This record gives sequence, C-alpha cells and structure tokens, in this order.
Amino acid sequence: MPDHQDHDPSPATVGQLTTRTERWGEGGFAITVTGDLDRHTTTRLTDCLRSVPRTPAPTVLLDLSGVTFIDSTGLTCLLQAQRAVTGTGGRLELIAPSPRVTHMPDITGIGQVFTVHPDLRAAHDGTDAH
Repeated sequence: MPDHQDHDPSPATVGQLTTRTERWGEGGFAITVTGDLDRHTTTRLTDCLRSVPRTPAPTVLLDLSGVTFIDSTGLTCLLQAQRAVTGTGGRLELIAPSPRVTHMPDITGIGQVFTVHPDLRAAHDGTDAH
C-alpha cells in the first residue's frame, strides 16, 4: 500500500479542494487534486506541495482529472509549483486534466510549459506526453 497523506479543506473554505499525496517511484510523488482550483483554494494545493518531502530531482505528478474549475490564480499556482520543482532539478507533470482545466493554459499560451499525460500509467511509461 502506498504512503499517502490526505489534505482536506476546512469548513470555512468557499470552494472545495482536496488533495491526496502518494509516493511515486523513487523520490517522486503523485498528488491527486479534486475540486475547484481558484483564488479560494490555491493555498490548499500550495500547502500540500510544501509538505512533500524534499528529494533531489523529484518527479511530482499532479493528477488533475478531478479538478472541475481553474482560474488565473489556480494557473499561477501551477506555474509557481513548476518553478519550485524544476528549481531543484526535478520535474512537474500534469495527469489527465479535463478540457475545462486545459482551456485556461491553452488560451494563455503557457500550456506548452507543462508535460501532460492522459493517465498515471502513461506518466510511468513516459509515453503519450504532450
């Protein structure tokens, strides 16, 4: 059974966002994100990312298949996470973002910053990325 941590939103949170962190391979982590990623909830994801143990050159996979909405604040959060992870020699990759989620990066043109996989298996195999 994989090691994992659940991060549940406080009742006072306007939007709902939950995260679940599991070890992924050697020194990597898969974080499943569910709910709205917006100005009300980005601190939840930021706190989760900060709680991931620091390892040299980590791989962080963000499973966004459960994200139902993202705004510019959520997109900024993803960009900051990307910078933080790549700054340690690691990589941050997105897993299965829905069309609602990919729409924002596509219209801003920064979607090219992220490696995107259709599912965790493809991320593991290193295939089907775009």
